[in-house]
Amino acid sequence: MAQPVPPAGPPGLATLGFAVGAVGLATTLPLPLYGAYAAQGGYGAGALALAFASYAATVILAAPLLGPLPDRIGRRPCVLVALVLAAASTLLLSLAPGIPALAVARMAQGIAMGCVTGAAASWAAELAGGGTAGVERGARVIARATIGGFGVGGLLTLLAVILWPAGLPPVTFPAHLAFCALLLALVRRLPETLARPIGGAWLRRPAFPPGTWPTTLAIFPAWGSTGTVLTSVQRTLAEAGLPLAGPAAACAMMLVGVLAQQAVRGVPPRRAVPLGLGLLALGLGLTIWGTLAARLWPLLAGGTLVGIATYAFIYPGGLATAAVAASGEERSRAVAGYFVIAHLGFSVVPLAVGLAVDALGAAPALAGLWCMVAGVAALLVPRLLRRGAAISRSG
Repeated sequence: MAQPVPPAGPPGLATLGFAVGAVGLATTLPLPLYGAYAAQGGYGAGALALAFASYAATVILAAPLLGPLPDRIGRRPCVLVALVLAAASTLLLSLAPGIPALAVARMAQGIAMGCVTGAAASWAAELAGGGTAGVERGARVIARATIGGFGVGGLLTLLAVILWPAGLPPVTFPAHLAFCALLLALVRRLPETLARPIGGAWLRRPAFPPGTWPTTLAIFPAWGSTGTVLTSVQRTLAEAGLPLAGPAAACAMMLVGVLAQQAVRGVPPRRAVPLGLGLLALGLGLTIWGTLAARLWPLLAGGTLVGIATYAFIYPGGLATAAVAASGEERSRAVAGYFVIAHLGFSVVPLAVGLAVDALGAAPALAGLWCMVAGVAALLVPRLLRRGAAISRSG
């Protein structure tokens, strides 16, 4: 069980938040360089998508073990391991930039995120004093740190590449390594809150509560679309002589999407998910048009809409639905099930599109993706709206 400890106060919680942000930064700092990694080794969109998908595949395979780990070995060791792996991924890409290194780095990032998410959430709540107030305070810190890490990593590297195009690795890479080293020293000074290991199974299987399948399935095309923007769209634009256009769209997608998540957090899940699916189909259509026509404004507008649809509406709406439908340990299993479907979309869809780009060309591959997304939206939106109306009447 958790050991009673005095509240850590703002400095302790801030240290933990920065640690979570540093792990998130590792996953997005290399984002603007994906196209360059593929081009310098002569790799196609399929190889880039395969390297990219190794992150999601690692998360899916490791999730049953990493989920219970903070209750087995403690909160602090999990966060420290995550920081080491995040720094190792950045160091690897600094020393050996390319697709093979990206695949290994993405696997390290996947394990790092699996280690830090559950551990940091529990640790932050306990360091904040426990109880409802502590849980809410800790959750706010971790949410902001996660959003910050995911949102600004790619943008910082993109700015570094624009300002210092000859600087390889970008200045953001050594800065991230120094940041992780500092946080390793600071996190080691935070008090451990797990008095002794909590019993139970070492593996925690995901679950899918009844009634959550429509909102859970919606995340599959959403995260699949974001993964495609990060891979095949970048590779296609790089081949067209626009190496910075793809990273710009990807950064707009990530940054605006996570900022919009805070702005629209009051939208009920039963409305957020169908609204997000409609925006996703529209945004992906604009993104594909901008990619194939090599036009910047539809590319940026589409990437922004894809980000808003995914990170502001579909992702939080579906996650909230899964969490509310279960309780206790079943809630953590339901959340794990939701992330399994999300990461399947994040890996399978970009890989399929990348292989199709190599085999058929960008136009039919991206058009096929849009047809899939539009088809899922047409299938799920009416059902979600009917279910939302029924809940409103019964309420």
